[in-house]
Amino acid sequence: MERARVRWVRGFAAGAAGGAAVAVVLFAYRFATGMPTFQEALAERMIRLLPYQVFALILAQLQHAAKPLGLAMAVLASIFGLGLGGVVYAGTAGRSRRSPVVLAAATAAITWLALTFVFLPAIEGNLLGVPLTTIVTAPALPMGIASAVYAAVLALVVGRPAARRAAAPGDPRSGSADRAPGTPAAHPAGRDAADGGGLAMRRRDLLRRSPVIVAAVLAGTVAASWIATAGAAVARAAEQTFRLLKGMPDEVTPAGQFYQVSKNFFDPTVDVKKWTLEVTGMVNKPLRLSLEEFQRAAAPVERYHTFECISNEVGGDLIGNAKWKGIRMKDVLDLAGLKPGVTTIIMRSVDGYAESVPLDVAVEPTTLLAFEMNGAPIPQKHGAPVRVLIMNRYGMKQPKWLTSIEAANHDFTGYWEQQGWSKQAIVKTNSAFKVETKDGARLALGGWAFAGSRGIAKVEVSADGGKTWMEAAVKPALGQNTWQFWSLEWQPPRKGEYALRVRATDGTGALQPEAPEPTLPDGAQGYHTVHVTFN
Repeated sequence: MERARVRWVRGFAAGAAGGAAVAVVLFAYRFATGMPTFQEALAERMIRLLPYQVFALILAQLQHAAKPLGLAMAVLASIFGLGLGGVVYAGTAGRSRRSPVVLAAATAAITWLALTFVFLPAIEGNLLGVPLTTIVTAPALPMGIASAVYAAVLALVVGRPAARRAAAPGDPRSGSADRAPGTPAAHPAGRDAADGGGLAMRRRDLLRRSPVIVAAVLAGTVAASWIATAGAAVARAAEQTFRLLKGMPDEVTPAGQFYQVSKNFFDPTVDVKKWTLEVTGMVNKPLRLSLEEFQRAAAPVERYHTFECISNEVGGDLIGNAKWKGIRMKDVLDLAGLKPGVTTIIMRSVDGYAESVPLDVAVEPTTLLAFEMNGAPIPQKHGAPVRVLIMNRYGMKQPKWLTSIEAANHDFTGYWEQQGWSKQAIVKTNSAFKVETKDGARLALGGWAFAGSRGIAKVEVSADGGKTWMEAAVKPALGQNTWQFWSLEWQPPRKGEYALRVRATDGTGALQPEAPEPTLPDGAQGYHTVHVTFN
């Protein structure tokens, strides 16, 4: 029993090491080709299986760390699962009389078949719920390489099968007739101790084999990267960096500083030269436009437009403003010609993301399909080559990396709506402090306020818990759907600590909601508060 337990532990350690090697190989292939790994699909499935209340709590507590943690948990889960596979291998090797090469080949084949044709389809499809948007499009080759590396690690760490471990004639442990005359037979317990090998022997074996194991992992990684990139040129455009003003952000956010949120663990890189936009569904003339054809399809429109993430906390930084150029979605739909009965426009992206808006929102003259950001082509991380702009909505309703528009006569539930988020995603009036600068006995305050296309009519600051309010100066908006900056100079009546609160009134006269609410399901609300001390 003791020997079996040692064998199982050794097998699990070998399987876990092989699982780590699998992760290295698959992520190397991923970074070379852009194709997601099965660990990413597993992470999305794990997130989708969470009750939305639990997901909202995790997101609120961890914020930007939530997504990397989810991917790390999926990687660890895959390593654990492959570790269990190592236990099975160790048990089989302990009884088998096949050669190590045969066992390793069989293990590689079984692992490849199980991961590619059983495990991956199960987590990607609708067996466990709604199908995923993270799809491993061509898993056979990377899974084959990873499975071969996994089997090699198992064979090297676990060691030889039972037949190869049998003592050769003349070995003092064999108890055979070849031992010297008068030499007593080895006691079975002595053979157990020798075959158990002592942990020191196994450690020495593992140390001797470790360079080979590392070489196998590196070989698999290099093979995956080489196969993925053979014959393809990898080009990376250098990001431009822009200097932020001290204290306050730039009113027009540089592309390099614009916030970035997506459902992906690794965002797609779109080949702009091969990109097309399809217009399908209930249309008289389905379209398939290249980028050049798309840009010539109608007269372009240029405007400032602020994006805010629905998961932005009160006073948070998931907001930015840029100058965008694009063409009206209405003009593209007119080219296709909508059939009677269309009620919904469904928008789909290259990463599998999908959203929808009512037809009357899609054909508003302000709804754009943008292809430029701040006078340059939209960067890849912000949705190149085309993304959607819709006024008065949070970012989740404005997909990046757009590839198709479908005209439909039925309702459609978008990606984040399936997770419990608002279907309308109307921007709430919100405001924030960004600068609190002491100037002698006075305090200079500054920040932003945003209410979607409703605009900002007034911003106020209170230093006494909301009993009285001081009106700030508000800078005119750059556009109809942009944030507005505000400023206020204030002199405290006495020394001490003050809790300053800010609130805004939108262009319709509606006051910013005061009661605190979390981001889920329809965006955070409440008054942003900062604490200052005067001595």
